Amino acid sequence: MKNNTFHLNDINLNTLRQKLRLRDAFIIMLFVLPFLSGCGSAFITSKQDDVITQIDVWSEANEYGKAFATLDYVKPKHPQYQKLQLRKITLLAQAKKYEQHIDKQVIKYIKADQWAQALDLLDQAKENYPQSKAITNTEKRLLEQQKKLLASIDKNILLQRSQWMIKTRPVYEEKLNTDPRNKSVKIQLDDLNKESKILAQNLTVLSQKASKRKHYITAKTRINQAITLEPSEERQEILSQLKNQAKKSYAKKKQTENRTHKIQQDTLAQEIKQSFADGDFLKTKQLMLKLDKNEENDLQLITLKQELNSSINEKILQLEYEANKNYTDGQFHQAINLWQQVLIYDPQNTLAEKNIQRAEKVIDKLNSIREKQ
Repeated sequence: MKNNTFHLNDINLNTLRQKLRLRDAFIIMLFVLPFLSGCGSAFITSKQDDVITQIDVWSEANEYGKAFATLDYVKPKHPQYQKLQLRKITLLAQAKKYEQHIDKQVIKYIKADQWAQALDLLDQAKENYPQSKAITNTEKRLLEQQKKLLASIDKNILLQRSQWMIKTRPVYEEKLNTDPRNKSVKIQLDDLNKESKILAQNLTVLSQKASKRKHYITAKTRINQAITLEPSEERQEILSQLKNQAKKSYAKKKQTENRTHKIQQDTLAQEIKQSFADGDFLKTKQLMLKLDKNEENDLQLITLKQELNSSINEKILQLEYEANKNYTDGQFHQAINLWQQVLIYDPQNTLAEKNIQRAEKVIDKLNSIREKQ
């Protein structure tokens, strides 16, 4: 009997020990495993002898997050610590190239309007290298571009829908007027009227934004659309203010343009006077053509123009004299060159053209005689 009692006590004790072990294992799983999963495979891998091999495997797969986590976990006492520190330098360079590749590929996808591919690539990159600030910045830029594009698309939808509403609602009104007992059409028209109010409000906001940027033509277009959809005194007042602002803006712009143009013409007049003083009559003539009619009435420029014409006539006479002398002396090429200069100053000079043709014929005859000899 005693032996049996002892045996039962022994069994109870063993059972109690097993329960304690299970409880301890459960506690370990509850508290330790989350820590291990948070470190990824770093903790487990760092216990292995050949960590470098595993680092190379992760590097090949672009899984830099796991690789760097493991390297950060390894302590100086580890037998491969020194080699791992050297490997870390190479790994950093590889990771940087990976970041640059991701950035270029994302830009390429966006330019090709392939947003799904860009987003998927970034998701994979963040999973491979969650510590990367460069990849995070690439994602921020992508999301900012996406946000701007979506805002532009939403705006376009609003404008297209507003145009559609302006054309469509009167048709439903006409139909209901023709068939006033048609409940279905009445419900549809009520829905259109409700949407028109929302569209008008959004168009008013767009008009005010355009006005702040001083884009008054766009602002007036938007507020007119809003008034067509949903007239109100407030919107009429906005339109009136926009017209006044547009007038003031136009007057100010015109004043600035006139001032700038006056400065340009004054500068041009100075250039004309300077080129004439330098004896460059051809340049002076070309600059004179750029003057406004108002500037041409300036007394100084009128006098200068008269002096210019006189100087050009004298220059032409001098060139013609030298050309004729060269022709008489048998220097036909030099004569042609001088008559061509006459045409630069006076393109309508038919005598110079005839003289050039005459000199060219003489040259051709002389060349023919030389060839026969």
